[in-house]
Amino acid sequence: MAVAVVRLEGEDIPLEHRQSGATAVFRVKDDQGAELYFEDEVEAAKSAVELSDAEQS
Repeated sequence: MAVAVVRLEGEDIPLEHRQSGATAVFRVKDDQGAELYFEDEVEAAKSAVELSDAEQS
């Protein structure tokens, strides 16, 4: 299964994260359409690795 990490900025940031003042967020998305959002790039990368590892098990 593929997991993608995408950096979102400006109007691409979901409203709930724009309201918190975030200038960029990272979306982690798997092939099944599950999406997680992080303001920290390292946390997003960790989540992507965990999702990928879980699917390979």
